[in-house]
Amino acid sequence: MQRPLAMHRRCTGRAPERRGFSLPELLVVIAIIALVVALIVPTISALRARARTMQCLTNQRSITQAAYAYATDNASRFANPRTDSGGTLFVNGQNVPSASQHCWVKAEGANLAPGGQFERPAALEQGVLFPYVGEIKTYVSPDEPTNPYVSTVSTDRTRVRSYSFNACLGSTRPDELPEFDDDFTAPMFGITTPLSRFNTTTIGTIKQPQRMMSTLVEDDSVAYNNQGWLVLPQTSNWIDWPATWRPDAITMTYVDGSTETRALANPDLPQRWETNGHRWQQPADPASGSPAIAIDWKFFRDRLNPGVLPNSTMGFGN
Repeated sequence: MQRPLAMHRRCTGRAPERRGFSLPELLVVIAIIALVVALIVPTISALRARARTMQCLTNQRSITQAAYAYATDNASRFANPRTDSGGTLFVNGQNVPSASQHCWVKAEGANLAPGGQFERPAALEQGVLFPYVGEIKTYVSPDEPTNPYVSTVSTDRTRVRSYSFNACLGSTRPDELPEFDDDFTAPMFGITTPLSRFNTTTIGTIKQPQRMMSTLVEDDSVAYNNQGWLVLPQTSNWIDWPATWRPDAITMTYVDGSTETRALANPDLPQRWETNGHRWQQPADPASGSPAIAIDWKFFRDRLNPGVLPNSTMGFGN
């Protein structure tokens, strides 16, 4: 029998040749990597922004739930939207001094940093809702530019609170400030309207909890967010304005605990607020229909006290 021939590999004494990338191939690889990075980075940024929005909504929902829990423990009475214990109350047809024991934040005296422009953590801790909220960090939005929990700046120069309550929630009158009475009563309805109609101090007095704003993110240009948040109900004047660190994601909660994120219809509003200051009247938007109204003002105004204030499509704000 013949044996099969053995196969022999010829040895040349040289290592196998290794071929590297050519310059055009390297350029293609680099271009692909750059494209992938360009696609991924905005996605990551958007995801982080969405995570901050969700945390902001979670914070406000916790505060709104704390307000409801406080009410159930206090004969259905809500915490007051005021941020100090001063002011007045409308009782039996008269203005009387208010030493409110129900203010949700107590920003007064030693609870304010020197100069009175910034709250200290004690302002939150001494508010009636803190036992129900439980954590100071809950009062701060992750979008807050001066967030003291991610900043090296002393809390005496940072804002420890990013949120405000609707001034019409938990009040015996709109904001409990006599200067706003005329804006809410007779001129609007065409008849004499008793201020008692605006009383929202207890759970049972809320007409539409699913539509009435509870809290929102606020950035007061003067100092800390002082008192409740308000716009005028008839003319489109912004007494306060929402925080616009992200104009496409203004966060808020409703009395029933639901949440919403709002994008401004007018992206230039933040600059106009800063230029014109508080109480500036926003012009009507020509494309808003007939009668023309200020769209962004209308959105927030209609959430102050729905079921009591008439719908602003009646032409208020022109």
